[in-house]
Amino acid sequence: MALVGSYAAMIMVPHCSPALAPEADRVRVSRRLFAVLAAVLCLLAAPSCPAQAAELFGVRQDGREIAAGDIAGWKLVYFGYTNCPDICPISLQSMGQALDVLGPVGERITPVFVTVDPERDTPGVVAEYVGYFHPRMVGLSPHPDQLATLAAQWRVKYARVELKDKNSYSVDHTAAIFLADPSGAIVGRYPHDLDGGALAERIRASMLAR
Repeated sequence: MALVGSYAAMIMVPHCSPALAPEADRVRVSRRLFAVLAAVLCLLAAPSCPAQAAELFGVRQDGREIAAGDIAGWKLVYFGYTNCPDICPISLQSMGQALDVLGPVGERITPVFVTVDPERDTPGVVAEYVGYFHPRMVGLSPHPDQLATLAAQWRVKYARVELKDKNSYSVDHTAAIFLADPSGAIVGRYPHDLDGGALAERIRASMLAR
């Protein structure tokens, strides 16, 4: 409770007696106090607070636009692009290996690749690319507006970088691997440089914690 009190003490209130404060000011202060106390209680009970939830949408590698719930169950998600020289293929390879190491548990998880370069990564290009990493991997090419929404929900950053060759460019992007539970809550965020075995252990631990 001392922690709650210390947070409550940080709230700025008008420098006047509550009895003399206008009704509107007292209501605003009460609402602010309630919001801060609710946030503090959530921090104190972190395991019970809901995890961040995120959706998936875009065009699959077979040309079909996915709808909400099309990719059910657990999902292992990576944002990248097919012209990525090294980090993306290594990350996707580790994802495929991790699912194989997990065996029956891995069969409950759908690996998903979302391109951050839909201009070049058409569904046909993505289809060929994901086929190298896992037979069940789903490839998504979101529309530009969808990509912006996905990036916000999954907390992913991406930026086009023009190269000296004016006809070419690369894409800087977040290289983390995400685990989402069946409700869409993001319950794991892992470094891209884990090998298949290490990634499998991290995934198993995240799933057991749910």
